Formats: sequence, structure tokens, C-alpha cells
Amino acid sequence: MRHPVDIDFVLRGIVGTASPVLGVITSMQQQIEWHLRVASLGVGLLVGILSLVAMIRKLRKR
Repeated sequence: MRHPVDIDFVLRGIVGTASPVLGVITSMQQQIEWHLRVASLGVGLLVGILSLVAMIRKLRKR
């Protein structure tokens, strides 16, 4: 017969795993923010270029 899941044991495992991860994220917050800014700039540029290409193609079809 299977033993029931011990909720306290599971919660301790989740908290024990999440605590160091949050510590690393907190200590590297500036680097992570910089990467997110650069990534969002790249995505914005890509969307702008794709929009421009779509507009040029649409104008050429006329």
C-alpha cells in the first residue's frame, strides 16, 4: 500500500530549494536586469524590422 504524501516534507523541500535560488537572483539582480533590458531592446528592434519588411512587401504588391 502506498504511503500518503507528507505535505510538511514537500513544503520543506520546496522552501529549501527556493531559498538559495532567491538568494542568487537577489545577488545578481543588476546583471539580470541588464540582460532583460538588452533582450527587450533586441525584441523591439526585431519587431520594428519585421514590420518595416511587411510594409515594404505590401507596397510592392500594389
